[in-house]
Amino acid sequence: MEKKHSLRHHPLLTFLGSMNLAITLLVMLAVASVIGTVLKQNEAYASYVIKFGPFWFEVFRNLELYDVYSAIWFLAVLAFLLASISACVWRNGAHFAKDMVSFQEDKHPAQLKKMNLSAHWTTNTAPAHIIERAITSIQAQGFKTKTEEKGNSQLIAAKKGSAHRLGYFFTHLAIIVICLGALLDSNLKFKFQEWAGMVEPETRSLALTDVNPKANLASDNFSFRGSVNIPEGKSADVVFLTFKDGYLVQKLPFEVKVVDFRVEHYDTGMPKSFESDIILIAPDLKEPIKATLSVNKPLFYKDYAIYQSSFGDGGSTLKLNAYPLSALNSSASELAGEIHRDIPLNTPIGNYKVELDDYKPNNIIPLPEPDANGKKVKNLGPSVQFKVRDGAGQAVEYENYLLAIDRAQAWYQVSKFRKSRAQEFDFLMIPLDTNQSMKRFMTFLSLVNDQKGLDKVLDESIAQETDATKRDQLMTQKRFMQQLVNLFRARGFDGIRGYLDQAVGADKREAVFEQYLEILTVAMQSLYLKTLEVEGIKNKTEATEAERRFFADSIEAINLLAHYGPPMFFEITSIDQRESSGLQITKSPGKNVVFLGSFMLIVGVFLLFYVRPQRIWLWVNQNEHGESEVILAGKDGKDDSQLQDAFSNLLQQNQSATTPSEEPAHVTH
Repeated sequence: MEKKHSLRHHPLLTFLGSMNLAITLLVMLAVASVIGTVLKQNEAYASYVIKFGPFWFEVFRNLELYDVYSAIWFLAVLAFLLASISACVWRNGAHFAKDMVSFQEDKHPAQLKKMNLSAHWTTNTAPAHIIERAITSIQAQGFKTKTEEKGNSQLIAAKKGSAHRLGYFFTHLAIIVICLGALLDSNLKFKFQEWAGMVEPETRSLALTDVNPKANLASDNFSFRGSVNIPEGKSADVVFLTFKDGYLVQKLPFEVKVVDFRVEHYDTGMPKSFESDIILIAPDLKEPIKATLSVNKPLFYKDYAIYQSSFGDGGSTLKLNAYPLSALNSSASELAGEIHRDIPLNTPIGNYKVELDDYKPNNIIPLPEPDANGKKVKNLGPSVQFKVRDGAGQAVEYENYLLAIDRAQAWYQVSKFRKSRAQEFDFLMIPLDTNQSMKRFMTFLSLVNDQKGLDKVLDESIAQETDATKRDQLMTQKRFMQQLVNLFRARGFDGIRGYLDQAVGADKREAVFEQYLEILTVAMQSLYLKTLEVEGIKNKTEATEAERRFFADSIEAINLLAHYGPPMFFEITSIDQRESSGLQITKSPGKNVVFLGSFMLIVGVFLLFYVRPQRIWLWVNQNEHGESEVILAGKDGKDDSQLQDAFSNLLQQNQSATTPSEEPAHVTH
């Protein structure tokens, strides 16, 4: 016993079991939890670099703030807290257990008289009668009693609320259980593998069979949180974990198949609800599990939880028309592709790759005022997001709409484009003809691209001139028009202004630009009239308002083509949509342990705050004169005032049942 006593008071255990250390560790965990809540965890490193910049990214990375709950320092604090609480229970548990079962019948009369709640008096009533009456009255107040005889003295020790001490055990053991659950979910095995260099992230987008073996995690991984997108009718037995600057592939001991996916939208285009019908197939199941997942309604299987987290395109197939924007003809090439796959293009101007990224079934924009139906938004219809990458790896990002868009009773084929994610999208609006097709614009553009065609158009007007001098002037004008049209086609209006910045003084630039614009308009109008002739519209004496508007819109579109990127325009002609369900799958063996610890903590806190430990003592001694000396004392474990009423009642009941002697009762409160 002496050895155990000395071990319990060993300096190391005293330090570990100290209140100061426990509070310090709890504060550290609280700060870490705040960081883990405010700072989104386990994102790709690239997003943190964009958010914080290179310097602070490195600082936070070295502090392991991007995965706080698996950080070495966090686990160390957790382990120290576990050791601290365990040491505290070891050092004080026996004392609290003993106090909980003890009636403290060893109290001396002098100790009882010094208590805040104490009364003593002398009576002629026999001790046996006093004891009998006292036991009855004390037990009526809900106390358990124990009687102890010491010579001529008898002591009644009473107690209630002993479960208060259980609150100590429950709260401390609850923290131990919660820490154990947190350590179970911290995946110490994976941290060791990472430290030993057995795990490396995969940074490339590859087929599963080509992923770095060190990026593949076995199905016996203790805990994880990953996600996977599964198209309708497809299945998966892996999830992807974001890790550092890449990802890991986590093998699952089961297979999840998405049978059907459904989504509903508000008028604003925001998703209202989405859910998936899935089938879970595992070797240990006699029958596959069929379930419908929706937000906040996951499927639980063993230590795994499967959540409905997102949705996207699952590989929709589409057909496209690829129009050459710098060719001498307006014919388009027909292409077929699938979202999330690439289409290689071998063209006379180089090799390109069309990367089909996503399909959006709705594009909602706000209206300046409600329409005839009272709606404040308008759906522009489906669109396809893609990139066109050249042989050098440079890419331009596009979003092309499937449906024509009307603007003040005119129709356009719209394409959004940008060369960097840091830029805002620009809009290319190609005007459509009366058949709502791009045929007229593409014919017009092919004539603009064809220098010989421009010569032919201009030569027709020169041939009608009989005066040699004027003919020479027209030839000079023709060459200037050709140069101006070529400059405009290659660089747009910015190209013309850039030329004037070098060739003309600042005071004359705007006037010369207006002259150039008039000359350019004449040349482009000649090509536009030729376009109408190709359509079969000949001998036009005056253009209609719609034709004039089409011409102006075409000039604006050609101006933007100088910045559009690769000289191709992709018209989406049809699409067969296939949706995919985004699932988040977690493995958390410590979850139930944490739940148990949380329940124990609630019980412990309830016992500590709402159960009051109270004790009553009544000491009776028969003196040499045959009188009975009585001491009644009481104590509340928290606040003696809470026992005041019960003590006063007991005092009144026991005094009234005795025959007083000449000495009055002495009471201290």
